[in-house]
Amino acid sequence: MSTPQSNHLQELAAEYLDYLLKTKRMSVHTVAAYQNDINQFQEFLLQEAITDLISIKSYHIRSFMSQMLEQSITPRSVHRKISSIRGWFKYLRKNGILKSDPLLKVILPKMPKTLVKDIPAADLMAMFNRFPWNEEEQGDRDRLLLLLFYTTGMRLSELIGLKTSDIDLYRHTFKVLGKRNKERLIPIHPETEDILRNYLNKNQSKYLFELTNQQPLYPVYVYRLVNKYLKLFSHASKTSPHVLRHSFATHMLNNGANLMAIKDILGHANLSATQVYTKNSFEKLKKVHQLHPRK
Repeated sequence: MSTPQSNHLQELAAEYLDYLLKTKRMSVHTVAAYQNDINQFQEFLLQEAITDLISIKSYHIRSFMSQMLEQSITPRSVHRKISSIRGWFKYLRKNGILKSDPLLKVILPKMPKTLVKDIPAADLMAMFNRFPWNEEEQGDRDRLLLLLFYTTGMRLSELIGLKTSDIDLYRHTFKVLGKRNKERLIPIHPETEDILRNYLNKNQSKYLFELTNQQPLYPVYVYRLVNKYLKLFSHASKTSPHVLRHSFATHMLNNGANLMAIKDILGHANLSATQVYTKNSFEKLKKVHQLHPRK
């Protein structure tokens, strides 16, 4: 049975979900996932007779996680659900509704290590070479955007924030602003440069990729766009902008590129973040080796 206090928690959750949908412009499916996670947490709070924000403590969060793990919910799903709750709490603190963060002292369960899976180069080449880009309303833009993800390894935030003033066609480089506001230079792939020049001749704007209101593309928009095209040419389980960054690094390594050079292009703070791609390449070598007649 609901109480006025629990109804208040539901109202606060509804406000947050409305904010995600209308202000953050998240997709209906993404907001529905957030809603399911927060609803599950609120059901747990009712079981514990917690009906107001101020009563939520760190040990309640830990109990919630323990309950999920006992129900055979995977650590990855637990992380996602806690991430949804963390976003809600952050919103509440930002609006002065929640004074302290009960998640501050919570340690999440360890995640199983999984190898990065790239999209085969043949699938990407088929997409770039066979798709009728001229039949799409924004075909030139979409092709260039996908090419830049794949030939530079840029992060989504870096590509969205790329300005035309950051492009130096004389030195064949992009200047990008990465994590911790660190600038770095990324070389422009020779074949991509011709496509880039033609695009710039037709599009004089502040940002390389803009909406009709002259604002940069937003993350969900780019994610949908990338997913749309990759799904046409790949059976990969994940078809996001980040997978193109993975594919860039993996394919470069497979073709003999220096690991330190890839680290610098990707903007990794240390080499350990880049070494995950060597594991991916090694797994592929092991699969090939299994075909040897002397097993």
